[in-house]
Amino acid sequence: MNRRISIDRLDLDLRGVDPDVAQAAVRLLGPALREQFAARQGPISAAASIDAGHIAPASEPHALANRIAQRIAHSTRES
Repeated sequence: MNRRISIDRLDLDLRGVDPDVAQAAVRLLGPALREQFAARQGPISAAASIDAGHIAPASEPHALANRIAQRIAHSTRES
């Protein structure tokens, strides 16, 4: 099965996060999303807008990117 996910726009509010950590996390977000969706079973629901809510900040870019990706992937689960 070939699954494609299209994200037209992604707005991230990273206030309070160290700028270097935020920039690195955003660069790592694509691969983190790919991992999260690859591990998922079942359909992915379309969403015009997702509010991922508050995500605890992290001092390590990989951890922050993974937290954001997990929240996005969780928000697109089929009900």
